[in-house]
Amino acid sequence: MTDRDIEDLKARLQALEDRNAIVDTLNQYGQALDYGDFDRLIDVFTKDAIRETKRLDGSVNRWEGEAGTIDFARRHSHAPDLYHKHLAFNPQVAIDGNTAKVVSYMFRFDPREGEPSFIWGMGRYLDKMRREPDGKWRISHRVSEIEDQWPGRFALIGGPGSKPAD
Repeated sequence: MTDRDIEDLKARLQALEDRNAIVDTLNQYGQALDYGDFDRLIDVFTKDAIRETKRLDGSVNRWEGEAGTIDFARRHSHAPDLYHKHLAFNPQVAIDGNTAKVVSYMFRFDPREGEPSFIWGMGRYLDKMRREPDGKWRISHRVSEIEDQWPGRFALIGGPGSKPAD
């Protein structure tokens, strides 16, 4: 193996480690938010992060910095009051040095008393991330695009609120 081969291998390994760390951050967001772990939620974002939620009706909510993340977290439901799950998946990760752009799908599943859980919201996360001085990848700008009727619910086929098939 040549020196060039070793350098190429190191670069490929670093890219895999970076991608894995980015996906870990995406997963940390959902778990921290769903269980009200504010410290872990704050750790997902850079200190100067901007977070926006855009809905189909054109409305936009915006939070800035650590204070904005705390405000968002305090206003959001979480366990044990409500056990819901935010899931981010199918991430498309484009890394450029110490920054990355990530697009992933999101779903939020909610419980329903005495009935099956349902999808409360769906959409995409459009994230700009950066590797911070401590080596952790954090979100510096997140746009949550909510792609269903808000605050309506997307009922599963056959579930309450669904329409019969034609």
